[in-house]
Amino acid sequence: MPVYEYFCADCETKFEALRPMSKINDPIQCKNCESMHTARALSLFAAHVKDKNGSSSASTSQSHGCGGCSGGSCGNCHH
Repeated sequence: MPVYEYFCADCETKFEALRPMSKINDPIQCKNCESMHTARALSLFAAHVKDKNGSSSASTSQSHGCGGCSGGSCGNCHH
């Protein structure tokens, strides 16, 4: 079962919940203040990759490329 992140609008707390995919957007009570004013948050992940020399680097899902451009590069991207 996947872990999802949620945000509470009342106490501004981010919390995690282990839920089936079928209930991903169902209402959920805040674990901090018990409010029902919650919404699923955007979850970020990290990946470790090695280059051809074996050096390791970390990358997060917050990329600085152009998500809408093929291959992540385009003329108006400025990255």
